[in-house]
Formats: sequence, C-alpha cells, structure tokens
Amino acid sequence: MKTSHTKGLIKLGSIAAISALLAACGGGGGSNAGSGVASVNTTGTAAIGSPIVGGTIELKCSSGTATSATTGTDGSWTISLKSTDYPCVARVSGGTANGTNLPTALHSVLAAPGVTNITPLTDIMVGVLGKQDPATWFASVGKSDLAGSITTDNLNSALDKLKTALATMPGKPTLPDGFNPLNTGFKAEKGDVGDNLLETYGAALTASGLTQTQAAVNTANGQALTQTAYAATAFTTPGLTTIQMGSSVNLDSTFAIAIADPNRGQYTAKANIDEDGNVTLFTNSGQFTGIVSVLGNRVGEICTANGVGSVVSSQPGQYVYVSSDLAEVSDLSELNGKTFDEYEDCVKSGTMAFANGTATFTDTNGNQDAPNANAAQALTAAGLADPANHSVEHAKIYKYTTNGITKYAYLTVNSTTGTDNPLTFDTDTKYVTIGLSQ
Repeated sequence: MKTSHTKGLIKLGSIAAISALLAACGGGGGSNAGSGVASVNTTGTAAIGSPIVGGTIELKCSSGTATSATTGTDGSWTISLKSTDYPCVARVSGGTANGTNLPTALHSVLAAPGVTNITPLTDIMVGVLGKQDPATWFASVGKSDLAGSITTDNLNSALDKLKTALATMPGKPTLPDGFNPLNTGFKAEKGDVGDNLLETYGAALTASGLTQTQAAVNTANGQALTQTAYAATAFTTPGLTTIQMGSSVNLDSTFAIAIADPNRGQYTAKANIDEDGNVTLFTNSGQFTGIVSVLGNRVGEICTANGVGSVVSSQPGQYVYVSSDLAEVSDLSELNGKTFDEYEDCVKSGTMAFANGTATFTDTNGNQDAPNANAAQALTAAGLADPANHSVEHAKIYKYTTNGITKYAYLTVNSTTGTDNPLTFDTDTKYVTIGLSQ
C-alpha cells in the first residue's frame, strides 16, 4: 500500500517551541492582535474515509479571532492567521462525503501553524480535550480557555486515549507508525495510509453500534467502545489478497463483524453467537448472505451477495479469515491421518483426508477425487497450478491448542490466471474454502 505524505508534519514533541507559542497566544486581545505580526497558514484535510467536499470550516481562536473557510473537492482547506491567534478549535459542518451529506459536524484543534486535519479521529481527541461532547465544547468554550486546554501535555494525553479507544473497536484499528491524526498530512484517496485508517474506523464504528458523538464521549470518559474486540486477517480472491477485519461483542451484547476492504467497500453485520462463542446466525445481515465460524470465531468464511465484493458479477464475494492468535503450519506432514470438514460458499462441501503426503477430497454426495500428491505446493509463493481450470490455488494451514487439544484449520484461495479481463473469468475458478480438523 503506497503511503502519501504530501503535506508537512508538525511534531508535537517539540515541547519548547509549542510551549513558547502557546504562551504567546495568551488569553486576551482582539482579532489579529499585534500589528506587524506576519500571517501564517494552516492547511489540512477534512475527511471521513472520503473527502468532505464543500464543508464549512469555522475557527474560534484564543486571540478572539473567528474565521472560516471551505473545503475543496479533495477535502483540503487553507486558512491564514496571525501567529498570535493560536491555539484554535475548528469545526467542519455541511458539505458532502462520498456523495451524501456529512452526517455530523466534526472537530479538531490548531495548536500551531502548519497541518491540521479534521476527521472522526480528531473529533474524538477534541472530546477528550473538552471532557465532553465535542459539539458542546466548541459552542461553549471561551477564548481564555483554549490556551489552557490545548497544551502539549493535553494533546499527548488525548492521543493516548484515542489509541486506547481504537483498540476496543472491531478489528482493533491502530495508528500507523509516526501518524498523528491531528497534524500528519495525508490525502483522502484510496491507498493512502491515513485514508485507509479512516475507512477501517468507519466500518468499526458502524459495527459497534455507536454514533460518532457517543464514541467521542465514551473515550473522554475512559469507557471502552465495545465489551470485547477481536482482530483477524481475512484472505480473499484474487490470489491471497489480505485485509484486516474485525468483530466485537458490543456494549448492548450484540455480536458484530466489520470488514473495510480497500478494493471492494465496507461491510458490517450483526449476528448471534452460541455458547462456544461462534457466530450462528446473522440478525442484521447487511450485504452478507452466510457465514461459517469455528474455533470461537478464530477461523471462518463469510459470503456476500452476488456481485457484492466479488470478482465476477455472477458469483458471491467470499472472505476467509483467521485470528492472530493461531500459529501457521508450514509442514504438511503434521496433517497426516487427519480428516477435515471443508466448507465452500458458507456450506459444507465435503471432507478432505490427509495421508502419506496426499490429500483426498470427498464431496457430500460421496464422490471422491483422485488423491493429490502435490497439495504441499499450494503453500509455496507460486501456489499449486490447475491447468485444467486456468487457475492457481494458494493455501495456508493453522493450528490452535487449548486445554491440551490441538485443532487444525486450512484456508484456500483459488484465482484465475491468464487474463486481466474480469468479464472473461471462468466463474468456477474463483472460490475460497476453509477446512476444520475433525
């Protein structure tokens, strides 16, 4: 994933410089107080995973200055202030994101000239700084309070609380190394590290059942955003494309799944779980059509409706996933003597038996394939070629031990080769499967 950092990085770690600047701001004075003070620019991006277009940026500064700007088609904005105006609090409202009206105003703070972004993550940090709903704080905070609230220590504390809160969301989103939501420049476009983070957060927030305001207030109060959060790696076609997905037991005791696929969109759903912690039924399926989930939701397969997240319009999109606490197996000999229940399209398709280095598949009707002596090749980077179907099968095998019992699971992804035109793909050669040892 290509990272784009086209704007400057303001390092809040420069305590001496920022402290001097904040001290200069003071608590009084009128707009642009101090003649002869040069104007300086603050620029940034307003986004929620897509740019906020035509949004109104409003500023309230410790000098008493109140000014505004409008976001561009890429969510960027620029405003000119005096160095004596800082620090300031900002709000973006109105405008559209991804073609729809911005659902709620978002907030941020300007500690110093340079880069200031306005996103759901900065909104949470403002909630921490104000110790309340960010909208309420923006409306009520006085200019004399801004310098005392927007300090280096408070900003660092708000960042730490944001990180803690994110770890309680489905998928446990994390900030990329060196990335500060407030002042690290990014672009609101697919593939950008900052934009990817916002996409993941958006899916996680929807799955958690919380509003943006609730997430900010809960974080300000030190409250987790779910009861329990889980993170997993999902594999999908074509090839072994990997993405991060998550699930959670929410504050209302519902179970949720969140997938933020940078290539195919965001998917979320609510589900019931059984006494073993496995998903048994979707209660709010969204665009999901089925699920197989085993080992306490550590391994599973999720299917979507035809044409939703799929490579071929007539075929369901499929994801197989594995939790980060499973160990990967590279030696196929560990599977000798074991039989697996195999699932495809979220239903049982048959069994796979391993013996003497071969793998034999028997479908649910009792039809048996010839033993495959080359199954181990699927574990290599090149995968196992299937010339008859113009495809390559990739596989990964994992194991999990609890209470002295070891269970194995394999995941396979089969992808078409020989063409770059998705309309000509053989629809029988785009599938993913999971297998669980009996």
